[in-house]
Amino acid sequence: MSSATARPELVAVARVLGVEVEEVHGLDGLSDDDLRELSGQIAHRLSEDKRRRFGRVAALSKSIPGPIAGRLAEKFLPPAGAALVAELLEPAKAVDLVDRVSVTYLGDLAIALDPERARDVVQAIPAERVAEVSRELFSRKEYAAMARFVGAVEVDALFAALGVATPHDLLAVVPLLTWNDNLDRVIAELPEPQIHQIAAELDADELAELALALDPHRFGPIVTAVPVDTVADIAIALLEDGHYAAMVGFSGVITPGMLNASMGRATDDHLVGVVSAVGSGESWADFDHLVTGLDEPGRGRLLIALGAVGADAFSRLQAAGAAGRFGAEATHLLAAAADVR
Repeated sequence: MSSATARPELVAVARVLGVEVEEVHGLDGLSDDDLRELSGQIAHRLSEDKRRRFGRVAALSKSIPGPIAGRLAEKFLPPAGAALVAELLEPAKAVDLVDRVSVTYLGDLAIALDPERARDVVQAIPAERVAEVSRELFSRKEYAAMARFVGAVEVDALFAALGVATPHDLLAVVPLLTWNDNLDRVIAELPEPQIHQIAAELDADELAELALALDPHRFGPIVTAVPVDTVADIAIALLEDGHYAAMVGFSGVITPGMLNASMGRATDDHLVGVVSAVGSGESWADFDHLVTGLDEPGRGRLLIALGAVGADAFSRLQAAGAAGRFGAEATHLLAAAADVR
């Protein structure tokens, strides 16, 4: 068992103990909650002595040259120990020492750290240093640790952290993120060069994975940089894997040209699946966008799908139409479908 395949809670216990996860035995039968409690208890017992040691090194760092202070910290307090006590130190004292140690050491510390318990310290780290730590974590492909780390930083540091990510880094870390207003803002304001890099370096299947990980409104700015043919490839990847609800949302953020290219390659069964997902997800605005964006051949195929969809899904659509949830074109298409059912 490696850290990549072990349960995160078991990895946390190993890190608190300062050993490899392969060396931890006999805990596989414990629940995740029990492992978290055990980790906390061990950390509490170990932290007091380490806190005194870390505090002495931090205090000493103010009176000796920075590089020497950094080496002392790295020599006398392993990252797992530093992680235990970072939450207990005054943020200013911890951050002062953070500025003096190597990025490699900080990467080890970030992996072992519980960013929630050390939130005050993490939020006090300058954005430039956060970017350096993030680049280190990305280079190691420590995406779970990276997701935990950026979940605790301030918005300027979050911009810095995700700004150093490659497209494949983003593809790996985005599904692991806990979304909040700061993340929404950073994704919405991705620099144009980074957006174009994502569109250029990720293939259609990878972009489809990213579309699944992001809500449609978050993916919208990225898809605008993607060629029409590639957008159609993304749509087919979603449809062939049965991600009809995701396709409904995706259709709501692409241009009519992209939409028609996508629907032109979809099978009749795909379209029935999309219509069913509209009803089950009550995605009325997306359905309205779908109808208005399709050309006449596309609407004709959608009419056939409406005629073939299950009775429950069609009833939901009719009820939404009766409640005035659709524009004139979608309402007319539903009425035509009712006539042929």
